[in-house]
Amino acid sequence: MCMRRRQGPVFPGYLMILLVALLGLALQVSPQTTHVVQQWALPVIVLCMLLIPLVLAWEKGQERRNLARPVWKGDRSPYPGLDAFTEDDDAVFFGRDGEIQELMERLRGERRSIAVTGPSGVGKSSLLHAGLLPRMAQQRRWVIVPSMTPEDDPFRSLSYSLADARGADAADAERVAADLRRDGPDALGRSLDTLREGRRNRAVLVVVDQAEELLTLSGDDDRDAFLGMLKDAIDADSKLWVVFVFRAEFLTAFLSGGHAGLFRHPFTVTALDRAALRTVIREPAERVGITFEPPELVAQMADDTGDGTALPLLAYLLHELYLHVGRNSTITTEDYRRTGGVDGALTRRADRLMAELEAMEPAPPVLQTLLKFVKFTDGRPTRRRVPGGELDEQGRLVVDAFVRERLCTSGRDGEDAVFEVSHEALFSAWAPLRQTIALHAEVLRRIADLEQWAAEWDRYGRQEAYLLRGDRLAGARKWIAEADGLAAVEPLAAEFVEISHRSDGVAMRRLADSIARQALTAFQTDPEHSLLLALAAHEECAPTPLARRALSAGFAVSRMRGVLRGHDDRVWSAAWSPDGSLLATASSDRTVRVWDAASGAEVAVLRGHEGTVASAVWSPDGARLASASYDGTARIWDVASRTRVAVLRGHADMVWSVAWSPDGSRVASASRDGDIRIWDAADGTTVSTLSGHEGWVRDAAWSPDGTRLASASDDRTIRIWDAAAGDELAVWRGHEDTVRMVAWSPDGDRVASCSYDRTARVWDAAAGTSDTTLRGHADLVWSIAWSPDGDRLVTASHDRTIRLWSSRDCVELAVLRGHGENVRGVAFAPDGTRLASAADDRTVRFWDTDRAAEITVLRGHAAAVAAVGWSTGDRLASASYDGTARIWVDGGSLVLRGHTDEVWDVAWSPDGERVATASRDRTARIWRAADGAEEAVLDDHGDWVRAVAWSPGGDRLATASDDRTVRIHEWPGGAEPLVLRGHEDTVRAVAWSPDGERVAAASHDGTVRIWESRTGLQVMLLTVPQSAVRAMAWSPDGGHIAALSRDRDVQIWDVAQGVETALLTGHEGWVWSMAWSPDGRTLATASTDRTVRLWDPSAGRELCVAAVHADEVWDVAWSPDGTRIATASSDRTVRVWEAVTDGEALVARARSRVFRRLTQDERHTLMIPAPRTAPEGDRSLT
Repeated sequence: MCMRRRQGPVFPGYLMILLVALLGLALQVSPQTTHVVQQWALPVIVLCMLLIPLVLAWEKGQERRNLARPVWKGDRSPYPGLDAFTEDDDAVFFGRDGEIQELMERLRGERRSIAVTGPSGVGKSSLLHAGLLPRMAQQRRWVIVPSMTPEDDPFRSLSYSLADARGADAADAERVAADLRRDGPDALGRSLDTLREGRRNRAVLVVVDQAEELLTLSGDDDRDAFLGMLKDAIDADSKLWVVFVFRAEFLTAFLSGGHAGLFRHPFTVTALDRAALRTVIREPAERVGITFEPPELVAQMADDTGDGTALPLLAYLLHELYLHVGRNSTITTEDYRRTGGVDGALTRRADRLMAELEAMEPAPPVLQTLLKFVKFTDGRPTRRRVPGGELDEQGRLVVDAFVRERLCTSGRDGEDAVFEVSHEALFSAWAPLRQTIALHAEVLRRIADLEQWAAEWDRYGRQEAYLLRGDRLAGARKWIAEADGLAAVEPLAAEFVEISHRSDGVAMRRLADSIARQALTAFQTDPEHSLLLALAAHEECAPTPLARRALSAGFAVSRMRGVLRGHDDRVWSAAWSPDGSLLATASSDRTVRVWDAASGAEVAVLRGHEGTVASAVWSPDGARLASASYDGTARIWDVASRTRVAVLRGHADMVWSVAWSPDGSRVASASRDGDIRIWDAADGTTVSTLSGHEGWVRDAAWSPDGTRLASASDDRTIRIWDAAAGDELAVWRGHEDTVRMVAWSPDGDRVASCSYDRTARVWDAAAGTSDTTLRGHADLVWSIAWSPDGDRLVTASHDRTIRLWSSRDCVELAVLRGHGENVRGVAFAPDGTRLASAADDRTVRFWDTDRAAEITVLRGHAAAVAAVGWSTGDRLASASYDGTARIWVDGGSLVLRGHTDEVWDVAWSPDGERVATASRDRTARIWRAADGAEEAVLDDHGDWVRAVAWSPGGDRLATASDDRTVRIHEWPGGAEPLVLRGHEDTVRAVAWSPDGERVAAASHDGTVRIWESRTGLQVMLLTVPQSAVRAMAWSPDGGHIAALSRDRDVQIWDVAQGVETALLTGHEGWVWSMAWSPDGRTLATASTDRTVRLWDPSAGRELCVAAVHADEVWDVAWSPDGTRIATASSDRTVRVWEAVTDGEALVARARSRVFRRLTQDERHTLMIPAPRTAPEGDRSLT
């Protein structure tokens, strides 16, 4: 169907027809009609010729008046900021008159589908909404359908635009959407006829804005069906026009699709030139009475905008300047400079907003939240709409703030809210977000690829052939893990990966390793959860080496020994009976419960309180319990009979704590009424009331001799009272918030306190001073307790951790994690080896205070322990940076003193009679093991002595030094030492062959050298490229040498052939030491990653993580029987561990440290299949 290029004015056309007719008549007149023609035709012809130009000029003027720009009457800014111009902004839309006119010409042309394209930020939508559509709306023959954006359902989007055009509701829109999907062009035609209101000659304009969403959000089938519907409707309806608006980079995709005809001959919107930019700046300002001073400022702004692609930034700058000066004002160069110019206005607003958000407590994740609004399309960041449901509370806080500042926009309300950034300029102009996007660009690109794969799988019927396999599946799972918390993954893509994984035969091994890695990430922060993950990986997926490592690593650090469940609400306190056999707990469920500490069985439930029970404590003889409650009373219970003995009434408010006097005759209680009361435990009468605090009293504690009381209060003080007279003896100040609890040391010389200020303090009880503050908790500290020997303190906090401290130097010894909510109470068992903790998660947990998987922990060194050695007689010796060596016997140690600097190595003589040490003081020393006497000082090295090693016969000692030599000394001494030379740098390690005929040494020069031990002749050189060889060890059979390689790896060499047979890789820190098991089948390595690992050197694979320290591990040694290893660490300890490598044994050990199962939500997150039946039932206590 063809149409005229242009419809001219109607009335001049009629005149032209009349003129032609008259001229024809005049040319064909007969004599009979001459008089008539002369009298009428010629005057009419002249009149028509005069009227035609006059009428044409009048109609042209009328058209100009119809299309004239309306007067700007708004009180708002004439500049849109980052928003696109709308139909309401046509009065201030300038710079595009030529483009508007050309588009109007096209709407009168033959093609009735028009593609409007251009780069992002050039102003396509503004041209359409504030330029073209208002002009078209002035012409009565046009019906303008409100513009639509396709989103993920173009039919639904179009139906809502049609409903808006005729004032229909959402229900009608949904009905129309269903009709459009079903009937296509016929349904669209019916809707358009309704809009024309019976005037079928009216033209209808449908606008598809952001049409690229048909490619990026809509499914292929929906896109093709939608475009097909529009094409058929255009063919069927000669009065229908469709305008598509989209970014230029999508033009090729549309032209290569099945409906390319709709997009041919596109209209390209280009960047504004300098003259147009000056118009864009100046003209809207004039409409609101704003001038520029100096006038040249307009040209400067246009020049600063560059090639016009920074138009959104210019619009934002002008909007900010308008808000700053207001109507009828002047914008000066200083105003322009203050806002930061074209590049700075947006940046300053975003910077200020981020600073305000980050000043909040807690600070919401600003950049992390905004990253959810980014997706990659054709390799560049573009806007993504984010449903409100994807945002947590903190994320919503960020988005709402950006919406208020117009940097983000919102659509829909309530649960259907959808947000997006106002303009993609935010991605490029604001450096923090631009850099964050660049930092995570690879993740975003990969997620975009994954979502494309998922769409193809869905489009082609979810066929199995489209599922991911092998490396592609592993990569996809990695991408999703990397995107967690950074970028949103569409549900279809997540489903696609999960189904691919479940159908892949190899995937279970990959899943096992994936879960094991998560377990290894968390094994030191949450050992129980780590072990649950490791067990799931090993037992339910595949017993991979990584799963074995996770099992052993989690077990190595797990100190939890049991969990008590039974309370129906939060548990406030836990108290051990004096003999350690029972535990009493107090809870918000209004009960006190008594438990068998060995089995975890519930022995008794004491009911009677009418409110939360905040505290329960044992009498010194273990026969009675005292409890404190929010019901304003304290109660005394007989444990054997499970009966209440007395109710202590008198407080005017909640009672928060109770404490027995050391002789058991009195009970002290602390209350919210601000008083401490002392009661007679026999008859329940008040003995005295201690008043003086200026706030609620949280806790009271008796001194060990029973003469004094210490109290803790909301007034931030600790007060000491004379228990007999009731007099206030002292007020201690130092805490910066509520003091929650106080506790006397067993000897009564010190008092420990904990506070809401997140610290604990140790006070000198005599002087009332505190020189020691325990810092480390991330939230208020609720509870504190002394170990029975007074050497340690334990604190419990709302940060969900329990922390062990040295009470003398306030060093943090351990952090115990496992509770799921605030930890309220903690107490040492009477023997000091266990802890009980109570928490809001309704559980009580038992912990080992000294050990995790260790058999023994040896403490005594005052600095890092550098080396450890095991004698044939099953004794241990250690060397330390504290300048001493120690021989450990019978739970104590014999201290070897004599070195004047750090001691770096220790070695037992084969007969166990002597110990040799190497030191930074440039000497090696030999000590008698029986009494620690120094027998010899070897001082012939010219620099630090790094290592010592006895020959297998015990008659010679080899020493290695920074002087680049190895020296072999005869024992007993006499002859000059044999000096082995050749190394070109520090010699760090030395070892004898099992037959004593050769000596090997490792050096920073990257080599291991082997000499004949009698002659000093070098017989072999093993080179480790680009590596300082700090450690090496000779296998018991003499066939292999293990040596450090590339800092973190270990190379195994065949000594006979001088070739590498295996490379052991896995440590995440430098390897410092290695040792062969006595049977030569296993190699142990110690590393700065705080672990010791066991390896099968013949297979080159890791067997397990055998030990985990709280700091770097410097050395490892095997027991003579090969069942244990000893480790030396920077945490100042020597520890002994079982060397377990069997898979079943590892599983059994791990199961002894878990007390729950993974939840369904946890399993779903990990994508683990249905759970297998556990070998054991649920456990509470071990």
